[in-house]
Amino acid sequence: MTLLVFTLFSVALTLLGFFVPVALFKRLTILGLSLALLSLLFTWGKPFAFGPYQVDGVSQVFTLLALLGALWTLGLVRSRRFEFYLLVLYAAFGMHLLASTKNLILLLVALEALSLPLYALATWRRGQGLEAALKYFLLGALAAAFFLYGAALHYGATGSFLAGTPGKGPLYALALGLLLVGLGFKVALAPFHFWTPDVYQGSPTPVVLFMATSVKAAAFAALLRVAAPGAPDALAFLIALSVVVGNLAALAQKETKRLLAYSSIAHAGYMALALYTGNAQALGFYLLTYVLATGLAFAVLSEVSPDRVPLEALRGLFHRDPLLGLALFLAALSLLGLPPLAGFWGKYLVFAEAARAGKWGLLVLALVTSAISAYYYLALGLSVFGRGEAGVAPRPLARGVALLVALALLLLGLLPGSVLPALAAG
Repeated sequence: MTLLVFTLFSVALTLLGFFVPVALFKRLTILGLSLALLSLLFTWGKPFAFGPYQVDGVSQVFTLLALLGALWTLGLVRSRRFEFYLLVLYAAFGMHLLASTKNLILLLVALEALSLPLYALATWRRGQGLEAALKYFLLGALAAAFFLYGAALHYGATGSFLAGTPGKGPLYALALGLLLVGLGFKVALAPFHFWTPDVYQGSPTPVVLFMATSVKAAAFAALLRVAAPGAPDALAFLIALSVVVGNLAALAQKETKRLLAYSSIAHAGYMALALYTGNAQALGFYLLTYVLATGLAFAVLSEVSPDRVPLEALRGLFHRDPLLGLALFLAALSLLGLPPLAGFWGKYLVFAEAARAGKWGLLVLALVTSAISAYYYLALGLSVFGRGEAGVAPRPLARGVALLVALALLLLGLLPGSVLPALAAG
């Protein structure tokens, strides 16, 4: 049903775009994504398969997270061009397909379906971020080529394009390695992360929210499909490199979006640790807390400035708007993983699973780098209480959503068991 809703609205809005006012087009796009979300919730827990298209626990959990990010993005955007909203819809469609198939060829098509709109969205403000978007496009094309070669070698090694098909030998190992490179680019695992800081800094803030939440959720769904039967040992190296590079590089950042970009690389490493230990439930919960906290941070930043936001620009935010200042403070603490916020339980579940699996080296490295992250997360969170003249003119809707998400982070931290059963992705 979700696929049908996406298809109907994508076709209908493509035809209507030139004939309806932009304000109405935005509402229709939000309506389409909302109906897709409702159809997903209505069919929750009911598996469905049609050829390579497969709706199961993984599809439902990760599509839900992607749709939340897409709707949040549309709520923040004030574009006068209908194409912006249409591109977000197309990308969300691609994300749903990416989370809803094990077929490597359809995974490649879905990757391109979500990537092409993002390349355009990254350069939406003409003259800004063009260099970063070009880097994003070129590296994205290279990652797609790696994925395609990996799919071909996977077929040669196993005789199947179905992700997760067991195989042996160097050809199979090479196939998994190439697939891992292609998907590692999308989730921003080091050393495939080089596009992330520049694109985050140069893109409009609502677009960065979309990239940091929805794209990461959908890409991890695909990575789970590929690596679920037995994550390759190469993933352990990517995890270690990501948590080290992400956290250490973030220490030197003075621009908020660039800081959060390196933070997202580190969090990709923590999420990949959950995948490496084979716990899809821990991965789903971590992603939920990450989507809420990161989305909240970028939502607040979009009310401060749609472009670059130096840390100095946040000083005095709490005094200018206590709600937004407190929301950014809570988002930073949740990303750090401090109780009683939801981010604490996300990290606890991942780290506890790593201990049970005996991955002591990765666990110690994750704990040490998580402690290091306290420096820049506290610098970000406490900056809102400093003396300054932070410029902000928030809309009532933005303030209301910020309040709801901040409460959600607190409630999930107090009652994590209320959602864990629903996130047991199958």
